[in-house]
Amino acid sequence: MYLSFVIGQTIKDPGGREFGKLDDLIASPAPHLPVISAVVVRTGRRQIRNIAWESFAYNEESERFSLAVPIDQVKDYEITDEDLLLKTNIMDKQIVDVHDYRVVRVNDVRVEPSAGRLYLVGVDTGARGLLRRMGLMHVADKLSKIIRIKPSSRVIAWHDVEAFERGLGRLKLKVSAERLGALHPSDIARILNDLDPHQRADMMETLDVETAAEVLTEADPEVQASIVENLEDELAADILEEMEPDEAADVLGDISAERREDILEEMEPEEAEDVKELLAYEDNTAGGLMTTEYVAISKDMTAQQTIDRLRELEPSAETVYYVYVVDSNEHLVGVLSLRDLIVAQPETKIEDIMVSNVIHVHLDADVEKILQTLSDYNLLAVPVVDEENELQGIITVDDILEEITPEGRRRRVPKIWS
Repeated sequence: MYLSFVIGQTIKDPGGREFGKLDDLIASPAPHLPVISAVVVRTGRRQIRNIAWESFAYNEESERFSLAVPIDQVKDYEITDEDLLLKTNIMDKQIVDVHDYRVVRVNDVRVEPSAGRLYLVGVDTGARGLLRRMGLMHVADKLSKIIRIKPSSRVIAWHDVEAFERGLGRLKLKVSAERLGALHPSDIARILNDLDPHQRADMMETLDVETAAEVLTEADPEVQASIVENLEDELAADILEEMEPDEAADVLGDISAERREDILEEMEPEEAEDVKELLAYEDNTAGGLMTTEYVAISKDMTAQQTIDRLRELEPSAETVYYVYVVDSNEHLVGVLSLRDLIVAQPETKIEDIMVSNVIHVHLDADVEKILQTLSDYNLLAVPVVDEENELQGIITVDDILEEITPEGRRRRVPKIWS
């Protein structure tokens, strides 16, 4: 049985007296599925009464409701905070479909009888549900025989859906913490892009911090700002700390100054300082595009010491494009590849195998200059230095691709330092 079939039914008592029109069904929590505990009846143009289920009878064959007692004996029902009004709180509301990674609208609500009671079993998000509500199913069925295309009926089981904040009537997946966490971050981000700001924040709160950071990185820029604006300061700070500093700076740069300062206050001092430094640079310069996550070692280290250090840091494959070499004052003095490091004798000094002529760009270099440098020298990453030749960060191919390709996505890299 679908809700659209019963809305508007005339309700009569056993004596045939008309009581009103069925306006909605109320479901209450139960051990397995929500049970219909009351019926909303419109008894006049502006008069609504919530009648307890024990005052009703339901005919499964005709799918019709009627009063089980005379009108003057009906029992009113008091709605609780745990109750759901099927039409008011569920119809036309959005839910997340984790199977297709998209946000869908509820077109109808499915209710099934069992042992003399009615239970909420699912929602229909397909075209068939919409046609059913519009009273056009008979027309659609006739057309489908002619054109051989049948309107879809997509029912999502209520076990996969749970309502929350009943007054607003928003819906989420009860299994979001388990299923969403198993999805690829880009799939979760695609879902977030279709939700309203509060729903985005609610979904992010179900994810662990590391996953939330990956998802935030994949989301559209305006969605990133929306999410951070609606999260608690502490959680927003934890998520941003898991992101690359340049990505965190990009997000914070798109929110209000007051909100930005509140979140920075909650971040760890070292992480916050990295982000603040990046926020000071212009967006389309090397300073604004670089990440302060890179591997830099002293020129006085040996090959074996460097390998041991890399093992300790456990950097990801995307991070160690090159190992940069600095002196005691953090001046960039060399670079070496992993291949050269691995084949070197253990006691070989790094300064003996490094390349001293390091291709680099300055903090104020623009996108065109950076792209030209990466292309001319076939680099996967280019270091960024200040006027004193002190290493400030690096720009990877991923960083620059995002600037020139709107659909580009940066890979998330764990923070590593040497």
